[in-house]
Amino acid sequence: MSPTMWLIAIDEAGYGPKIGPLVVAATAWRREEPSSNVMREDIGVSVDQIAPDPFRDITKSVNVGKTAIRVDDSKQIFRGGALTTLHAVVSVSHHACGRTESLLAERLPSILPVDHENIESVAWLQTLAGPPSGLIEFVPASQTQAAVDQWARCEWEIVDVAARMVDAKSFNRFCGGEGDLPPRGNKSDLLGETSIRLAVDLLDQVTRAAKKRKPIKSRNTSTKRRTGDDSVASQACDDEPVQIFFDRHGGRRYYAGMIQEIFGGEPVKIISESKTQSVYETKRGALPVRLHFTVKGDRFVPVALSSLHAKYLRELAMASLNGYFRDAMLSYNQGRSRGKAAKQSRKAKTGGTSTISEFRPTAGYPVDADRFIEMIRPVMVSLGIEDSHLIRSR
Repeated sequence: MSPTMWLIAIDEAGYGPKIGPLVVAATAWRREEPSSNVMREDIGVSVDQIAPDPFRDITKSVNVGKTAIRVDDSKQIFRGGALTTLHAVVSVSHHACGRTESLLAERLPSILPVDHENIESVAWLQTLAGPPSGLIEFVPASQTQAAVDQWARCEWEIVDVAARMVDAKSFNRFCGGEGDLPPRGNKSDLLGETSIRLAVDLLDQVTRAAKKRKPIKSRNTSTKRRTGDDSVASQACDDEPVQIFFDRHGGRRYYAGMIQEIFGGEPVKIISESKTQSVYETKRGALPVRLHFTVKGDRFVPVALSSLHAKYLRELAMASLNGYFRDAMLSYNQGRSRGKAAKQSRKAKTGGTSTISEFRPTAGYPVDADRFIEMIRPVMVSLGIEDSHLIRSR
């Protein structure tokens, strides 16, 4: 059996905005045998420091249908507008992991295992996977095969994707408390805790899955991507090393206490806590784990791919939110026009006279969020939507 090493990469989208969910996404990767640069027993060598870059094949441009894709920081790939490129990248990941769902709605429960039920209960996030009349479909495998084959040349195999989606109500409960419950921390604490818990949950998931499966041939025998159960098919050893990479945000530098709590009380060794990177070592059961929190960590390809997934889910959430309030404003204005005071209301110069022609969507960032809130305020009042359920308090 070939030795194995695991890698988990984490990034977020929506940390700064005032409206819309905070999304944290993770990708899990597996290497079936040690490369010439990193030996299995040497967890102290960080994968992101290896030259040449073992993920270089994933950064190369490749066509998915008529769309050219590459993996890079989401800010370089997506600058507003259509989600075509993000959707293509996510579809390639989907097929590279051996997933068979054709609809995003079928995949969301396993991508968002912690939050899916809650998100379904939030009125303005219920069309996250598209409206009932137009559910979002992954790009077919026939159109992603060239990209999947190119990614398969990498010695690391992507095996799964998971995410957290923290809506405004949950965000505010963590940062501000609720009723007799005190705050649990600030938004930097929320991001750190959510990210580390997601990493641990995904690590547990993929290693448990690997232990149930039979050994497979070395990846060097073929560049063809495995599918189905074979995608994480080598039986896991108890001491397989793990490296976890986070894009560091919020000026936070110290994570040892948070890591120890989330990793079940295991001792945490501080390797470094500098202005640019914080590195720690601990264990998850018998697995040796090295965690890296790096400023501009999304320069590392696996983190960049997680960034693209987080951005994709965040943009879908904002499309759902904007669509909900656009329709709600239309219904609100139609109701007003049927009222006895409709004529007088149309002449009034107050915020309560918004019409559908005035609707402008928002990306949720603070200044524009204030404009958006003022625009939809009559609808919020009419529907009984509390500020704390839609608007982040900090």
